[in-house]
Amino acid sequence: MRKMLALLILAAALPAAAAERTLPKDMDVALLQKVQLPQVTLGNGGFSWLKVLTLGWLDGNAAKFTVSRQVRIKDENDRYIVIGKLPAQAGKPVAVKRDAGGNIREIWILNQAETEAFKKRDVERQTAQ
Repeated sequence: MRKMLALLILAAALPAAAAERTLPKDMDVALLQKVQLPQVTLGNGGFSWLKVLTLGWLDGNAAKFTVSRQVRIKDENDRYIVIGKLPAQAGKPVAVKRDAGGNIREIWILNQAETEAFKKRDVERQTAQ
């Protein structure tokens, strides 16, 4: 009986643990403006925090990038989605990882908590300067 109860508690805790994800530090953040495969248009969306975190590779309002054929796309709930569903994500903040050739090989659609964390990090950076 105790084993069953422990298993039930563990099973209930798994979704909460899986809900929190950590973005790799080598990802760039931007706003997914347009998807016209095999290219996507990324921009800063007028947010200074997006421009700062993209380390300057987004000059102006937008830039086009080629998406790798083997791209991995994660939605806000950390589930992999097929590339055909990417156009529906336009207008959302994303984190991207590029390969040596500059092609996007990984896209993470950011959830609200991650977006707020990046905004907070930006404010902290600006006050530290």
